[in-house]
Amino acid sequence: MKFFYRGAHYEADPLIIEVTEGEIGGLYRSSPWKIHEPKQKYRLRQASFALTYRGAHYKH
Repeated sequence: MKFFYRGAHYEADPLIIEVTEGEIGGLYRSSPWKIHEPKQKYRLRQASFALTYRGAHYKH
């Protein structure tokens, strides 16, 4: 998926996760909503960014 924001172009690939629909978790504006649980446990990787703040370089 391609995006454009404030003059910057970038692409993002959405993460597709298979889920199972569970029981009713509550009501939202008088409509029931169901709890969704992932079929597999997923652990997202933390991205490391090289950043600069007032001339000091660091990683996040």
